[in-house]
Amino acid sequence: MNEAEELIRIVESRGGRLTIEGSKLVIEPEEAALPLVDSLRTYKPEIVALLQSRTEQETESAPENDALGLWMLERCVYRDRCFGGVGALFLDLARWCADHGQTAPESRRAFAAELQAEGFAVTTDGLVYGLLLGEDWEACERAHAAPVDSGTPAQPRAAKGRVAERRRP
Repeated sequence: MNEAEELIRIVESRGGRLTIEGSKLVIEPEEAALPLVDSLRTYKPEIVALLQSRTEQETESAPENDALGLWMLERCVYRDRCFGGVGALFLDLARWCADHGQTAPESRRAFAAELQAEGFAVTTDGLVYGLLLGEDWEACERAHAAPVDSGTPAQPRAAKGRVAERRRP
């Protein structure tokens, strides 16, 4: 693996998404690449070339009748140590298929079997390892962001059996 591939892997493992807009390399969220900015600038041409070839390969390898593959490319993210629910994924795929004129799997069980055929681990309680909806990932990122200060001071806790009194200065 060369330096450019390693940089892409590191940014993506930190939850970053690398895209090309015109001639710009865009990284979202920016925090995923903060310690690597100088290296990314150094290897930008190689990274852009790798991302372009990756996009071309995805386009060529996803035929128009591959609803599952097209849906995954458009709506899902892949993250280690994360789980998506089969039910939520299946419902989103069914909606996507209806909107795009594609045929959806007949049932959640058939959908789970297709995911397993693609190499995803599906647990007996309906979780898919590493695959989740992009909007779920974004919501998770927002929830784990820095807490917002409400401006309300914390109330003191009382000892067992006592009522807390607020002291006035």
